[in-house]
Amino acid sequence: MKKKYIIIVFSVILCFIAFGFYLYDIKQKKEMSEYVIKNGESVIDDKLVYNNEKGNEVVEERIDNFPSGKIMRYTSYDDSGMQAFTILFDEKGNVENFKGHPLIETYQNKIASKRRLKENVNQYLRVGDTLKHHYLIANIPNAKRTLKIENVGNTKAKRTLKKTSQTGIEVKEILIKKGINTIETVVNYKFNDKEKTSLTYTESFEVEVN
Repeated sequence: MKKKYIIIVFSVILCFIAFGFYLYDIKQKKEMSEYVIKNGESVIDDKLVYNNEKGNEVVEERIDNFPSGKIMRYTSYDDSGMQAFTILFDEKGNVENFKGHPLIETYQNKIASKRRLKENVNQYLRVGDTLKHHYLIANIPNAKRTLKIENVGNTKAKRTLKKTSQTGIEVKEILIKKGINTIETVVNYKFNDKEKTSLTYTESFEVEVN
């Protein structure tokens, strides 16, 4: 009887120890999932989010990995949470396929959309005014990114850039030229894979300055 009692007690202790390791494992996974991707490092499958102006959580990016921990797929999303861009890698970091838009202008495009729908738009621009535009730019792993913003034909334009979220950049530019101003933004990604893959994407819009 005494021997049976000892076995039961020992079993209970083992259960507590196993449960303790389980909780510790959950804590470790939670801490690891909070890592942010840097320089193509391997990360735990995760999604990176921010809160929009209404306080709602919006997914910006998602990273999915192979069982080995190497990056398998990167996905970025637009400001409504819809998938915008996806790129696939093999386990050696080589680009296999990609689709979508790694660069999206979200501010002026909404104004242009309202004009097409003949809705009221409160944007009457004059020389000296500040033009605002905003972009969502994919943080593609395993790549070197360059960004160029230009007021076509107006090299003297002055602008400031401000990071607004994980993928968001707000641009403010002082307008100095009357007439139609064409704003062109180009993003380029260079990959150090076996094919030396390069991806370039351009967004442009026009505004009239009085």
